[in-house]
Amino acid sequence: MSRSVAGEEDFFLEEKRFKQYCEEFIKHSQEIGDGWEWRTSKDLGDGYLSKTHFQVRNRSIPPDLKEKCSDNIEQALSTHAEESLDDSQVAGVCATEEVIRYEYHVLYSSSYQVPVLYFRACFLDGRPLTLDEIWRSVHACYQDRLQEGPWDTITQQEHPLVGQPFFVLHPCRTNEFISSILTSSRKYNRHTNYIVLWLSTVGPVVGLNLPLSYAAVAPEQNTNADLVERPLS
Repeated sequence: MSRSVAGEEDFFLEEKRFKQYCEEFIKHSQEIGDGWEWRTSKDLGDGYLSKTHFQVRNRSIPPDLKEKCSDNIEQALSTHAEESLDDSQVAGVCATEEVIRYEYHVLYSSSYQVPVLYFRACFLDGRPLTLDEIWRSVHACYQDRLQEGPWDTITQQEHPLVGQPFFVLHPCRTNEFISSILTSSRKYNRHTNYIVLWLSTVGPVVGLNLPLSYAAVAPEQNTNADLVERPLS
């Protein structure tokens, strides 16, 4: 049995199993109306998970007005998702709030044999956020890791399937932390959906949080039987 320096087994995800996990993930998303969908590249034939999400960023305003505007914004964004309102209608709800449109994509990396989170963000007037703005928007509890190596954490590069610039959470350390968690799951014979486990860990770094109900999503087969163990190169 292969072991890493920390004593955990090293797990690598095969592409076929990645798609199966995504199917389970989307099924639950549809059940709770969370907005995830599967998209396929017309030219390459490969697919990826996709979700559009709106975040409200508060400006410096009085607390009473802030609370009132936040309620209006949340109502408008809910209507936006259900009735496909255009961005200008959402932007006009309260001028004291900034609304940022995030588009998240989950792809499979053949090189690393792990999922990778790509995303882009822009204001409703179409102005994209810069890499520096993305770095500054990372939650305070992740800033220490970001400062240690920003280019090894969040970078900007061309999306391999759509051919447009996206930000990306670098996958170089995914196997390291996911192997530790999966080793514990295997020890207690727990069945875990890899995508749920991984995305609930990396998503909050860039403002993407999964509802708690995803924790109940479990694969039909034993997770560990569908992952490849091998030593780190």
